[in-house]
This record gives sequence, structure tokens and C-alpha cells, in this order.
Amino acid sequence: MRLIFTFGVLLTALMGYGQATWLQLDSVPGPGRFWAAATGNSTHGFAGCGRLQFSGLNNQVNDMYQYEAATGVWTQIPDYPGGVREGITAFTIGERIFFAFGSPFIQFTKTVYEYLPELGEWEQKPDVPGIGFAFSHGFVIDDTYYIGPENGTNNVYAFNATTETWGQVASFPGADRRAQCSFAANGKGYLGMGMGVFGGVFGDWWQYDPVSDEWTEIVSIFPNADQASATAVGETGFVYNTGGGSFGGKQLFSYNESTNTWMPDALLPADRIANGSVFTIGEKGYLVFGEQTTNVGNFPSNQLWEFTPGTDFVSESTNDPFGIDVQLLPNGEARLTSKTMLSNPEISVYGINGTLISNKKVGSGYLNCTLDAFPASGLYLVVVQDGAFMSTHRVVSTK
Repeated sequence: MRLIFTFGVLLTALMGYGQATWLQLDSVPGPGRFWAAATGNSTHGFAGCGRLQFSGLNNQVNDMYQYEAATGVWTQIPDYPGGVREGITAFTIGERIFFAFGSPFIQFTKTVYEYLPELGEWEQKPDVPGIGFAFSHGFVIDDTYYIGPENGTNNVYAFNATTETWGQVASFPGADRRAQCSFAANGKGYLGMGMGVFGGVFGDWWQYDPVSDEWTEIVSIFPNADQASATAVGETGFVYNTGGGSFGGKQLFSYNESTNTWMPDALLPADRIANGSVFTIGEKGYLVFGEQTTNVGNFPSNQLWEFTPGTDFVSESTNDPFGIDVQLLPNGEARLTSKTMLSNPEISVYGINGTLISNKKVGSGYLNCTLDAFPASGLYLVVVQDGAFMSTHRVVSTK
């Protein structure tokens, strides 16, 4: 019973770490849709295209909208000139806004357009090489946009916005897929999840290093999903994961590069929205469009949700009957002291995945000890057990 209780406390305590906060904002003035695209720069968001309904033909659209974060005002802008599109993608390089690819109906396209907000005009850019893309998403590192894997080849193409030319980089080593998620953070690109071309839903993730031109597999995310979306806010990647069932799939995750872990973050406080678009304006993330799942069916959504990343902390108590203080020392160790006397305390340190990292018993009396149990920087749970009582503390080591 004690072991089960310990891990129950562990999961609850770690899942609450640094959680983001969601806020619903004014909806897009156009009709709800899914398989649309959105991207943002430091001040504005841009969203549009997509599909209005699952059934029937001619449900794809090309209307486009601009959102000003400072005022919360939506404005319709000129339609996407490439024609109606579902499975389109969008990306930002610096402050420049691009929409590309997608399908008018069961086909790939190669076109790329830049939107010029100051002119209210679209400008066509060179087509991507190869067969084109639909329901595929890439990432931006510095002035270059990377898109892949290409269906049937796993080719990855790179668009340099400075020279406005395409090149090719190392092929994607994972399984061929579409509807993947992607983002870039700390000078590296990340790509994962999605649906296999011949079936199957993935949860694996891969990191791309543009310096070495190499892909490395990182920790997978669970549940697997092919209706999720991702973005980076600052240097942290976020995935809005829609896997886990019709009503359960609305979990935000953040990626911790130093510990190679996915941190469960705040749940969307509303109906599940799948096949939506997640993007960034400045220091906040946004979810727009998608399919809203209710108890009477699925409906195209024009909702806009904003999430603000949680505030980092050094240590935080989640349950403490002993008055314990956790102080992080400059050398990366932690000093534990208590305001009450303990009779037979036992101190355990757990990692983010529930792994026991260290365990020791200390003498009775007021607690005053030092822990050197953090193998690397990242999030840990320090548990002090004394008889039937337990104290739990989340600690971010900067070792």
C-alpha cells in the first residue's frame, strides 16, 4: 500500500509542475473548420484554409484571417491565392509569414506563398522539389524551413528564406508518415507522431541537428496521436496531444531537452478539439480551429484558445506535514531541514518517470541533511517518509 501511495503522490505532484494556463479568446469570425493552418510572429497570428465538413465534396476553403494579439481583434485578409486547401501548413521565419502545400482534394501540392501584411498581398515563392506535401508540418531553424518526410522517399527539403532557394538535407530515418507534429527549439528541430502512409498511429519523436545534419531519436510521447499539433514558445516545445480517446485527448505536453522527457502540462478546460492548429505569438501559444467533440457528436470549431507557459520554480511543496524546507545549493545539491522532530525519517528521490534514484535513512530529531542525488538538471520529486506520514517536494535541479 505504501508503494502504491508513493507513486500516486509522485504522478500527481509531477503532473502539476509549472503548468500552463488556458484562456478562451474571441472566436475567428469565419466558419469553423479543421485541417487548417496557422502561424504567428511577435504581434499577430494568421490562420485559414481547411475543411468545413467531413462528408461531401467541395468542403475545402481558402479564406484567411489575421489576429492582433494586443487588441484581440480578428480581421479577414485576402484569400489564399493557391486555391482551396485542406491539410495546408504555415510557418514563420523571423517576422515573415508563409503558407504552403495542402490538398484541394486527395493530392499533394508544391506551392509556397508569403503573406505581406503591410501590403495586404500574397507573393508566390519557388515550389518545393519532389512530389509536394499535404497534411505535413515542418519546423524553422534560423532562416531555414525544413519539411519532410516526403511520401515514399523520406526526403527532407530545406527552404532558405534569405536566398529563397530549396535544398535537401539528411533523410528522415523514422517511418514514413503524415499528420506529424513539429517545432524547433534551442537550435534544433523536432518531428514526431502522426499516421503511417500505410496505417498505424505513431508516438515516436526525432531531433534534427542542422550543424551535423543528423537525426536522433528521442523519447516517445504517449498516447500516440495523428490529430495533434505542436509549436514552440520561447525555447520550449509544446504538443497539444489529442490521443487517448474522444473525451480524454486534450493534454498539453512540454518537452524538457535536458532530461529528454515530455512533461504533462495543463488540460484544455473545454471539449476536446482535434485536428486544430497550434501556433505562437510572442511569448504565448494559441490553439485555433479543429473538430470539437461533444456528447452529441463532432463539430467544426472556430474557437481560439491561448495558453501561457507556467512559471519555472526551484522547489515547491505539494504535501508537507513536517515543515520541511528544500534549499538548492550552488553546487547542485539540496539541503533539507525541518521545523518539527522526526522519529525515523527515510528520504527518497524519484525521477520524472517514477524511477527511484536514491533512498536513505537519517537519524531521529530535526532534519538537517544534504542530498547529492540529482544525476542531471531537470525535475525530481523528493519524498520524506516518517511512519504513516509523508512529505513531498518537487525540485528543479540545475546541476
